[in-house]
Amino acid sequence: MGKIVLLVSREEMLHQAHNILQEKKFEIGEMRVIETKDTVIEARKAIAGGATLIIARGLQASMIKQYTDIPVAEIVMTAQEMALLVMKAKQILKKEHPVIAVVGFKNMFCDMSFLIYDIELRTYFASAGEELEQTSRKAAQEQADLIIGGDTAVSVATEYGIPSLFLSPTEDSMRNAMAIAERMDYAMGV
Repeated sequence: MGKIVLLVSREEMLHQAHNILQEKKFEIGEMRVIETKDTVIEARKAIAGGATLIIARGLQASMIKQYTDIPVAEIVMTAQEMALLVMKAKQILKKEHPVIAVVGFKNMFCDMSFLIYDIELRTYFASAGEELEQTSRKAAQEQADLIIGGDTAVSVATEYGIPSLFLSPTEDSMRNAMAIAERMDYAMGV
C-alpha cells in the first residue's frame, strides 16, 4: 500500500476526516489544512515525503493534477449535501423563486438536475484554476441572488455584496473520497 495524503482548505474538513477515521480505519498517512496559494508546494512536499496519492477538492485538486503527476482522489459533493445547501440558501434569501448560482469545477458536483425546489439554479463551471475568479464574477454580474462555491466564489460574492454559502461538504463526501482513494491505492498496488 502507498501513502495517501489528505490536503484540505478548511479546518472543519480536517475535523470531519478525524471523525470518519474514528468509525472506520482508512489508510490515510497524513492530513493537513493548506492555503490554496500553497497547494502545489504542499503537494510536492507530500510527494517528497512518500505520498503516492492525494485526496483534495476543487481548485486545490485541479492544481495538484495540473502541476504534479500524482493521482488525485477528489472530494465530490453528494446530492444530499447540495440539497441542504440549496434549502439553506432559500432560508437566507426568503424570496420566491430565487436565482442561485453554483460556481466551481464540474468534477466537484453530483448531478444537480433534481434541485428544482422553486429556484432557478445556474451552474458556472471553470475548466481551469485561472478561470475560477472570472467564472465567479460572471455569476455575480448575471445577478445571482446567492452564490454557492469555494473560497474564490465566496470572496467574489462578498466583493459584489451578494450573499454566499461556502461549499461545505459533510462527512458523506469525505467518506466517499477516502473510499475511492483506498480503491485507487489498491489498484495501483496490484
